[in-house]
Amino acid sequence: MIKRLSLVLLLGFVLYLFIISIATLPDVYNASGKLFFRDNGFSDTGSMNLVTAIYLDYRLFDSLFEAGILLIAVSGVMWISQHNIKEKNANFMLDKQKTPELFITFSRLLYPVMLLFGMYVVINGHISPGGGFQGGAIIATAILILYYIDISKTIEVNRILTIEKFLFLILLAISFVSVLTRGELFTNFMPLDSSVELKQIYLILLNIIIGAKVSLGLIAIFTAFLKEGR
Repeated sequence: MIKRLSLVLLLGFVLYLFIISIATLPDVYNASGKLFFRDNGFSDTGSMNLVTAIYLDYRLFDSLFEAGILLIAVSGVMWISQHNIKEKNANFMLDKQKTPELFITFSRLLYPVMLLFGMYVVINGHISPGGGFQGGAIIATAILILYYIDISKTIEVNRILTIEKFLFLILLAISFVSVLTRGELFTNFMPLDSSVELKQIYLILLNIIIGAKVSLGLIAIFTAFLKEGR
């Protein structure tokens, strides 16, 4: 009885805090930020996709932090999944069973479509929904289909990790260039008075780098899972 009464009181207290937080929402949150991005996003960054304008320009630091977290996560998975068997390729977990021919045929048809679609999402992330993170995940999925098509495919995980780290360093270097051109850190290095086309070159460049890094990281994680699943 005492436990039930304590639970009811606790739920009542949580409900009270929730009601208070809702009552103060109009004072805490307003439309000033939304209006600023709507009115200045395209002219400041050259991006018609305001999400891309925010995570590659206004709040580039957040994207760098996310890319760093992914790098740490991939390194952690690689470290945890270390084993004594030295092998260059990761076969599908059910490699002892024959993959159905229908599935192989369908995968071969789907692979180029997914790969092209992932590249489209990456390159056009500044003018349509998408970007490096989303497109990189699609490209990684397309490449991993090759495991289902041919289990003899080989992959150098250490080389992938090296390339991913190198791409992250390039991303950091590009982010620091804005200090020389604008006097600001972690933003578009193109001057504010430059044309929209020049600003879009920066967005496309960063989306390509992020897309490549994300796809390589996901491929490395999936490869480690396949090795552990054998």
